[in-house]
Amino acid sequence: MAKTLVIVESPAKAKTIKKYLGSGYDVVASKGHLKDLPKNQNAVDVANDFTEKYEVIVGKEKVLQELKDAAKKVDAVLLATDPDREGEAIAWHILEEIQDDKLRVERVEFHEITKKGVDHGVQHPRPLDINLYDAQRARRVLDRIVGYDVSALVWSKLAFGLSAGRVQSVALRLIVDREREIEAFVPEEYWNVSAGLSAPSGAAFVAKLAAAEGEKIEVKNGETAALVRADLESASCKVAKVTRREQKRNPPAPYTTSKLQQDATNILHFGTKRTMQVAQGLYEGVDLKQDGGPVGLITYIRTDSTRVSDDAIAEVRQAIEKRYGKSFVPDKPNVYKSKKNAQDAHEAIRPTDVNIHPDSVKKHLKDEQYKLYKLIWNRFVASQMTPAVYDRTTVEIQAEPTRGDASRKSYMLRSTGRVLKDKGWLEVTEGQRDFAGEEEAGADGEAPEPTAAAKAAPVEEDSDALLPEMNEGDVIRLATPPGVVTEQKFTQPPPRYNEGSLVRELEKRGIGRPSTYAEIISKVQQRAYVEKLSGGAFQPTQLGKFVVEGLVRSNLDFMDPNFTAQMEEELDEVGAGKIKREQLLKRFYKRFRQQLEPAKKLASWKPPSEKTGIPCEECGEGEMIKKWGKNGYFLSCSRYPKCKATRDLSNSAQAVRETDITCDKCGKPMVIRTGRYGDFLSCTGYPACKNARPVPLGVACPQCGGDIIEVRPRKKGGRTFYGCSNFNAEQKCDFKLWAKPIATPCPTCGAKFLTRTAGKKPMLVCATKDCGFKQEVPEEDEAALAGAAPEGAAGDDAEGGSAEADAPSEPKAAPKAKAEPKPSPSAPKAEAKPKAAAKTAEKKGATKTASKSKSNGRASA
Repeated sequence: MAKTLVIVESPAKAKTIKKYLGSGYDVVASKGHLKDLPKNQNAVDVANDFTEKYEVIVGKEKVLQELKDAAKKVDAVLLATDPDREGEAIAWHILEEIQDDKLRVERVEFHEITKKGVDHGVQHPRPLDINLYDAQRARRVLDRIVGYDVSALVWSKLAFGLSAGRVQSVALRLIVDREREIEAFVPEEYWNVSAGLSAPSGAAFVAKLAAAEGEKIEVKNGETAALVRADLESASCKVAKVTRREQKRNPPAPYTTSKLQQDATNILHFGTKRTMQVAQGLYEGVDLKQDGGPVGLITYIRTDSTRVSDDAIAEVRQAIEKRYGKSFVPDKPNVYKSKKNAQDAHEAIRPTDVNIHPDSVKKHLKDEQYKLYKLIWNRFVASQMTPAVYDRTTVEIQAEPTRGDASRKSYMLRSTGRVLKDKGWLEVTEGQRDFAGEEEAGADGEAPEPTAAAKAAPVEEDSDALLPEMNEGDVIRLATPPGVVTEQKFTQPPPRYNEGSLVRELEKRGIGRPSTYAEIISKVQQRAYVEKLSGGAFQPTQLGKFVVEGLVRSNLDFMDPNFTAQMEEELDEVGAGKIKREQLLKRFYKRFRQQLEPAKKLASWKPPSEKTGIPCEECGEGEMIKKWGKNGYFLSCSRYPKCKATRDLSNSAQAVRETDITCDKCGKPMVIRTGRYGDFLSCTGYPACKNARPVPLGVACPQCGGDIIEVRPRKKGGRTFYGCSNFNAEQKCDFKLWAKPIATPCPTCGAKFLTRTAGKKPMLVCATKDCGFKQEVPEEDEAALAGAAPEGAAGDDAEGGSAEADAPSEPKAAPKAKAEPKPSPSAPKAEAKPKAAAKTAEKKGATKTASKSKSNGRASA
């Protein structure tokens, strides 16, 4: 009974911490959340101060029992879940399950998984913080209230099965608003005018037109450009002004979560979720084969602070002097100010030991771990180095036309050049040119001296080259070629958001927090509201636009980015104990209900149906009507439901869609492709890795928590069924359904999914015994829920329906099984008996275990 039990979230972290604590401690993992709100309307008692009814997550019963058994064998328990609000909530849930009058339970925080960090955490335990827990509880309740009620609104106004989240909807609005800007953008013509010139020494250089007759000039058409060109070709030129000065470029602050995500997106091409997964592994520990166990390489990864400990600063200054020389170490440490609304609860993201250079441990790291660690190491070391220093020269040249019919009396041309005099912190950046957050704060917390791009002269005037020696009054000659060059240009619309720029915009507006950025981005992509274009830019789908337009018309406060930012600040105040949880929720809920009720009475958000004059080819009597469903526009016979002829009008050549699923063979991300049998998962490592498997339906197996997939027979007459992806795993799962499961909670009993039954009138039916919920499927949603491609849709393999010729092939239809599958006892009674043809069900191949993306097991908010 002398041992102390330490409970962390991750098994990998438990292994690392155990090595540092020794035999006096037992270290176990909760594997993320143990309890969560059930997926039904009874999870929150609004009338009773928004009291929640938390339940043990399905599949976590065994883990919880193991924690209880371990707690009975010790006198003290240290709850070492992650040091944030979500980690505090996990700690409280564990406390509620293991607490005993004789058991001492305390909270500890590990900001870095090193010997020093673990010892410091154990030596400084604290009581659990009820305010932090209340802040997390308030966030979950807000998300649940908005998620359930607003999703129901979207269902009723647009299409069944859609969903809307509190923060994700605001992020989607930003994407849609940017798309509207792009659609409304009208390009404007302009012309760049430059001249090739020769200095007195004979050296050539280029100067660009900046002004005419003492005022800034804008050349907006070809006629003006031609006049200016003729004037300059006849002009006599001399140097009017030479400006020489030293320019400093201060290093950026060490990484916060958002800045790391931005640079990882733009430089490494990592998505935000992948960035956080890789960073989590670096934080929890990597086995470097040095002292027999894993070592945490970076500090805690969810932070909005640029603060760094004094010990870490002293260590990095010594390392800089040793590796780069004393001249690269500033006289005093660089200090960076955090933003106004920063919680500042943790240090910036940095290496736990700056002496562990990325190249020295490269052989022990995965390629993605090495790249991210190197990015973090370089940024931290650069933040404590001297500024980069440039010699910058600007030459202004006066040109006076000599031709009689000149349009202007004089012009001013400008040429700017700079030469790197002292590399300073750029010595460690290895060619990286753009740095997230560089514009926000320089050394000593002040804005860095403007770079050349920030000067009054246009960006293109700066050249990283030395200009020829010139002095005021020198005569300059026009050099031909190139002579005077005029170039037509057009203004460009604002760029679409990618993951990095969307995180930057969310942070700028105060929406979300370090622990939520990746989840917000992930949720936006999981729904069919946006498409990720080649290059990573987000483009909203028509469905996404309809959802945003409808929610904005409903005048719901949470769709206002400013309101959502204010809510984030109030949640921070709950965490600080300044506002009571119940006070915040009551105020929000009262106004939310006042706005929601009128919104329910608004007209449908769908575009009206249109007659096309096209006769129905199937029945020959009806007319095809253009309608809209959540998968896009389609044609439907006017005699529906007597005639069910449809034709898809959406783009049949579907783009490759990114997922959060990792290949179980090579570890690379998997994408969704479309082939003759429909959608399938394919490894991005193709052709080196030819792994392909069915796409999970988004429904978790109620028996083991695996993914439910569609299993198609190979031979004609075979019957498709829906089974668990773990049917062929080490611990086989035999869960099967005949009816397709739909990832929509049952509004009656709260079951996590409904099933779609076939027949003359397709129905959504709850598979839970004795529930009895049934609902007819709306016509516009029938094709989508059925999962069958309408006539002419992608997947016919007629015209471009299959994947590209050099793309990986989709999983083949299932081989014959040894025995016919037995449907789950929870399946609808009408589908209880399998037909003989079901013997052709799949055993191997397409239904190999669909491994989930690796994460720390936390439930999404």
